[in-house]
Amino acid sequence: MKQILSISACLLLATAAFAQPKVVEKAIVKVKTEIIFPENFGGGGDRGGGMVVAGNGGGGGGEMMSMSMPREMETNTTMYYTPNFMRVESLTDFGNNIVITDRVSKKTTTLIEAMGRKTGFVSTDAEAEAQRARMDSMRNLRRDSLSALGISFKDNKPELIYSDETKKVSGFTCKKVTIKSIGQNGQVSENVIWYNPDFKISPKSTAASANPGGFGGGRGGGMSMMGGSIAGLDLINGFPMEYEMVRGNGFKMHMTVLKVQPDAQIDEKTFEVPKGFDIKPMGSGGDMMRTIFRNGRASEN
Repeated sequence: MKQILSISACLLLATAAFAQPKVVEKAIVKVKTEIIFPENFGGGGDRGGGMVVAGNGGGGGGEMMSMSMPREMETNTTMYYTPNFMRVESLTDFGNNIVITDRVSKKTTTLIEAMGRKTGFVSTDAEAEAQRARMDSMRNLRRDSLSALGISFKDNKPELIYSDETKKVSGFTCKKVTIKSIGQNGQVSENVIWYNPDFKISPKSTAASANPGGFGGGRGGGMSMMGGSIAGLDLINGFPMEYEMVRGNGFKMHMTVLKVQPDAQIDEKTFEVPKGFDIKPMGSGGDMMRTIFRNGRASEN
């Protein structure tokens, strides 16, 4: 009898161990993201959405520029993960950009190719952390102001509800998990994620100063693309393969992993900064963006 119990215990332990996803440190992931913007996004009117860019011009007064954008946008992104580097390439009809994170030198290079220009800027981890601290300070100030008016806030952790339901995504058998969260306004939101239970990418490979398009990891604990994010993605016991997010203002985003290569062999040359870009320190980013849009508008006239 004891022997039978021992065998059963071993089988249970083996099953539990088998259920744990493999943690990989290197991977290549190709993603398609389809986005529908709200009708009044950026004041685009009948033409669709819009983008507003503010530049300080060094004087503090600033100038505002806007560009009309389509209501719908498709982004194709390729991400390369290793313990020391991360590269994110995003291709759209509006423009292309590359973000390369070097964890050895602790800096991130952002490259933008739009309107016939190749520009970019470099930021250090220290600068990124200082920027996050400023944003946190502004957020806390806003919350304190609303609290003074009697509006209270609660920090609600997302709840993950797993299901045995399965679905094929890009050839992988994925499982369903629903992330349930409560917003600051008390509204409950639920997002369905289809994930691959066989593996997940190591947090030290996905963590980045800006977490551009990273699956889990990073400071926000969610994957952010074009302003859309779901908190709790990094808590999933596997790798997110597909999800859709809908906001009350009409914003809709659908993400699908087209191809994923765990344990991929990645040449370190992949993380070299390509030539031909006018790269400046992060502090020049505002002036750089103003120059891009000014030249782009001039070429349209």
